[in-house]
Amino acid sequence: MTYDPRASAFRVSSQAVGFDHQRSQIDKAYGVYVADINATFLAGQLVMLNSEQRMVICNGTNPFGFSKYNKANTLYASVFGERIQLNGTTATNLKHANLFVPGTAGGVRVSDDEAGTTVYTEGGGADYTVNYVNGQITRVGTGTIGDGDYVYVNYSYAMNEQDMDFFGRNFYNMNNDVDIQNGRVTVVNGKSTIWTSQYDQSETYAVNDKLYAGATADNLDGIVTKKSTGALIGRVYQVPTATDPFLGIDYIGSAVS
Repeated sequence: MTYDPRASAFRVSSQAVGFDHQRSQIDKAYGVYVADINATFLAGQLVMLNSEQRMVICNGTNPFGFSKYNKANTLYASVFGERIQLNGTTATNLKHANLFVPGTAGGVRVSDDEAGTTVYTEGGGADYTVNYVNGQITRVGTGTIGDGDYVYVNYSYAMNEQDMDFFGRNFYNMNNDVDIQNGRVTVVNGKSTIWTSQYDQSETYAVNDKLYAGATADNLDGIVTKKSTGALIGRVYQVPTATDPFLGIDYIGSAVS
C-alpha cells in the first residue's frame, strides 16, 4: 500500500475558494482588526495596514497577514490543470468564464502537462490567446502548440450566482463576512502554514520556492506570487494540483519589505 505524503483535507466543495480553514495551522489570528470601509479583499488574500490603522488589500509592501474572511461580494475560485484540446485556430471553451486577469493579460497558465514542464506564451504573435470574458483559449497557428494538442490550463474565475449557491453563503445569506461583523476582520499574522487559492496562476510552483506579496505594479494586489517585486512572505510547502488546487505556504509571519 502506498500513502500520499501530501497534507490533504476532505473536499466539501468542488471550488477552490479563498482560505482553507481545515488544513491551515495558525499561530496568531486575532479578530480585532478594523477593515477600511472602502476596502475589498478576499479570504486567503494578503492585507496590510493603511495610515489610519485600517486593513486594506496589500500592495506588495509591508504585508500584515492573510485575511481569513471575505470583504467583497464577488468571489474567485481557482482551477488547476484543466485539460482541453486545441484544434486549428478555433476558440476552445474552458469550464468557466469571467477569468481573473491582472491588468490586460497574464492571469492564465497554459502548459503541456499538469506539472508545467513546458509553459506556453500568451499573445497573438506567440502560442495562444485568451478571451478572459468568455473563458476561451485559442491556439495561434504559427506558435509551438501543435494542431490537436491537449494542454493544461490554470486560471481563476469569478463565481456566478449558481457557483456561490453551491459553495454556500454565510448565516446572513451573504458572501461578505467582514461588513456584517461590524467591519472587523480576522488576520493571520504569525508564523503559520497556510492553504490559499489566491495565488498567481500564471506561475509554476515547486516545493521550497520563495513566495512574495503581489505588487501593484504587477496588478497582483493581495495575491501570492513568485515575482520578487513584493515583500518575501514564505516558501511553498505544497504545490497545487488538479485534484487539490490550493497552494500550501510555510508563512514566515508579518514581513517588512
